[in-house]
Amino acid sequence: MFLSFMNKFIFKAIVERNQAKVYQLCYLLTNERPLAEEITCQVFNKIYEKGNFRKIDHLMLYQQVIDNLQDSFLVKRKEKINRKKSVGQELPLINEAILHLPVRERMVLGLAHVCLLPVEVISSLLDVPAQDVKKSLYHSREFLTAFLKERERRDYKLLI
Repeated sequence: MFLSFMNKFIFKAIVERNQAKVYQLCYLLTNERPLAEEITCQVFNKIYEKGNFRKIDHLMLYQQVIDNLQDSFLVKRKEKINRKKSVGQELPLINEAILHLPVRERMVLGLAHVCLLPVEVISSLLDVPAQDVKKSLYHSREFLTAFLKERERRDYKLLI
């Protein structure tokens, strides 16, 4: 009984320490609060079920996020965005821009800018060469810059 109580106490501390970063990464990738919350819960539930949370570090957490982000979540998200657009609901501009990126590039961007992980660590987590991570970051930043500039130009023309 005491061990079970200690495990819960330790796990609670791990959740409190890491929940915000995991949620931010999930939200960046899905752009939907309920879905990001669901994935965040699944990440911590799986870690607890595995029972290896005493030796958990932030890299293991991010790996679990990557493992839990199944294509079905992201496909559902894209369908929902298309429905919102058809009804006339607009997303914040940066969110819309990020959602135009491929899923893998969103993951790289999130791990680099939300989780503040270095290229080598992202490379290890995603099992891709570091050069591919650098290219992905470069292309994502270029795309986002171009997207935002084009949108700004278009919106400015509408005001004139």
